[in-house]
Amino acid sequence: MTRLYLRVFLTFWCITAVIIVTTNVIVHWRDINPDNNLQRLRDNRESEPAQRFLYQMVSSAINRNSAQVLADMRTMPEWSIRYFYIVDSSNRDLLGRPLPEGVQKLVAKINPSHPFDKIIIGEEKTWGRHVTLNDGKSVKVFTLASAEGEKSSGDIVWQLFINNIWPLLLTSILVSGTACFFLARHLARGLSTLQRATRSIAKGDLSVRISQRFDKRRDEIAFLANDFDHMAERLEKAMAEQKRLIKDVSHELRTPLARLQVALALAQQRSQGVVDRELERIKQAADYLNDVISDILAIPVLDDGGWTLDDTMDLTALLSALHEALQADAEQQSVNLTLHNELHEALVATHGNMLVGVFDNVLRNALRYTPNGGDIHTELCDCGDHYQIEIHDTGPGVADDQLADIFHPFYRTDQARDRESGGYGLGLAIAQRTVALHGGKIEARNLPDAGLCVRINLPKSHPTDVQNG
Repeated sequence: MTRLYLRVFLTFWCITAVIIVTTNVIVHWRDINPDNNLQRLRDNRESEPAQRFLYQMVSSAINRNSAQVLADMRTMPEWSIRYFYIVDSSNRDLLGRPLPEGVQKLVAKINPSHPFDKIIIGEEKTWGRHVTLNDGKSVKVFTLASAEGEKSSGDIVWQLFINNIWPLLLTSILVSGTACFFLARHLARGLSTLQRATRSIAKGDLSVRISQRFDKRRDEIAFLANDFDHMAERLEKAMAEQKRLIKDVSHELRTPLARLQVALALAQQRSQGVVDRELERIKQAADYLNDVISDILAIPVLDDGGWTLDDTMDLTALLSALHEALQADAEQQSVNLTLHNELHEALVATHGNMLVGVFDNVLRNALRYTPNGGDIHTELCDCGDHYQIEIHDTGPGVADDQLADIFHPFYRTDQARDRESGGYGLGLAIAQRTVALHGGKIEARNLPDAGLCVRINLPKSHPTDVQNG
């Protein structure tokens, strides 16, 4: 959003600045303004910058007396007085400066009967005009195309524009920049709010609402915020209904499934070995369905599951117990199961035994896909504000583009193999949700040589955690 904010701001400001500068250049360069009667040349006579400057000087001096004209000349900046001379009746400059060659030759030609004339010496042009001031005294005003000593003819209007107009231009650009800044921020702020809300939706937080932040606005962004809230509300309801439906269906399936399992047990007792093979297959399918339903019921309907972290668990003891329980299965597969832990204890806040299922599922997955003679290595370390547990195996790993998908419910990387091994794609989904509700994070990555690494981060338990629970 920062990029959009800067782009809107800079685009508006640049356009405004270009308009301001272009308008001023045209007005001053082309002499377009309401008070240009004395400055505009008529009768198709040649109009040049120094000639226009002469008319500006005359229009300024004609309503002043000699003392005021002299005072004005003394207060003018040094760069500007180089381009004009005002000569008194004694043919001396009012500032006592020596007259340039063009002024000396033109001063004799200017008189009340011949008030205006010009002279060209080489490439230098000089314009002169006779003016009678309001105190009755006469002066002669001369303007030069370029200052004395300059070989090339400079554009006097450009000089006047740069030196006289730049404060107005700078002020206008700064004012427009301030206006564009607040306008861009006003637009980008609404979009930033929408962006953050969209990210929250993408992370699964369907309770986010933003329309109240746009109560004072009545524009399209405010309408978009209202539509966003309506969409989020419908998504939240639809998601809750979907989860409740799955729960309700799972509960309803439990009763006939229990009856089926009882009937199977009775049938096995009465079959006397005649149809044991077929009944065993039915029993395996029923057990598989029962496990699926159990794991579906283990997924909380709400994001917090109604849980509070009101208990404490020692990860050191938990991992040691799980490794001891799985050691026999690992030996049957000739898998080397090791645990590296130098911590005396690693306490985390939890709810009941929910973390047991997380690590049991990850370790059993690793054991399921590690080939005979492979290795499974678990490491627990202290990372400051949290504990990090990494479980490495030497199995086939997972495709890089599926590493995040394996934590989605019912996702299988290889359906045939998973069905044969008893997997149905809910274990890691439940583990991911459980870890998230503990304030932690679980992720998977492929190892450089072979195998998969599952990393679990869990925040440390503090004395206040249990008390607050």
